[in-house]
Amino acid sequence: MKKLIKFPLFILLLTLSGSILSCDSDDDFTSPDPGNSAYDLTQTNANFSILGQAIDAAGLRTTLDGSGNFTVFAPTNAAFQAFLSDNNFASLNDVPVDVLRNTLLNHVLDTEVRSTMLTQGYVKTSATDADGNNLDAFINLQNGVTVNSSEVDTNQVDIDVDNGVVHVVNDVIALPTVVDLAVANPNFGNLVTAVTQENLAGALAETSTSAAIPAPFTVFAPTNASFQNLIAADPNDGLNNINDVLALPNLSDILLYHVVSGAAVRAEDIMDGQTVDPITQGTFTISTSNGVVITDGTGTETTVVATNVTAINGVIHAIDFVLRP
Repeated sequence: MKKLIKFPLFILLLTLSGSILSCDSDDDFTSPDPGNSAYDLTQTNANFSILGQAIDAAGLRTTLDGSGNFTVFAPTNAAFQAFLSDNNFASLNDVPVDVLRNTLLNHVLDTEVRSTMLTQGYVKTSATDADGNNLDAFINLQNGVTVNSSEVDTNQVDIDVDNGVVHVVNDVIALPTVVDLAVANPNFGNLVTAVTQENLAGALAETSTSAAIPAPFTVFAPTNASFQNLIAADPNDGLNNINDVLALPNLSDILLYHVVSGAAVRAEDIMDGQTVDPITQGTFTISTSNGVVITDGTGTETTVVATNVTAINGVIHAIDFVLRP
């Protein structure tokens, strides 16, 4: 789904660190250095002319024309035209500069990764959330290559430039919500099916603090294996397959028991013995004495197996069992 994240509340903190994120606005519109940088490619290849205009408008020319070892997923002109149309922008000039800048940085990795080195999983992009944490993108190598929902043109990869490598994408990669990062990852397929069935995806894609369920969110996300662990745990509970789980009358409450509203709590901020108050009724506790272990309302212990998957509206921590109130 192509979309632009709504930003009335998220004033992006773009105090960007490292060489990739250093930019002097006074230099952004000076003549580029001679060579073949990622920026130069947008000037010599007409298919990337709008990308070049966007880089200039966002004040990123110095960055992408400078030294480095970047990976750039470069949207074509057609991709940008679809982006503008889908978000009701008459032209590039109508896109807020901070949104445009962060969206472009969402296409940049700060290390050079050639197509043969791409691996399936989450990677940190150069875009940031409201607290300055780098956003994640999920690279999926099943049925071609996608970055979140954007397809990589596998016929146009490994374009060498002086400061890294460029891979062409056929869609602008939107700033991801927690929903987007779950949808992109096949290991969250059962969770996505359940959230979609219970009509919760729209609420969890919100970015506003004034929404019915206020952002940001902390999501303790069960993997497909977590659902299978639940099914196998008790042979007498009537849960024999994923369809039985999806048929539970309190499924919506169970799903919302995995979500904290109004705070994006990163792993490093979780305290030992902390009591967590999720969206639905009930609480659970967290121990950090031996990894991060959650004790839910049934007394079942669940282990956090991955942390700090960062979206524009929150953070995801993957768990190995389904929490229950």
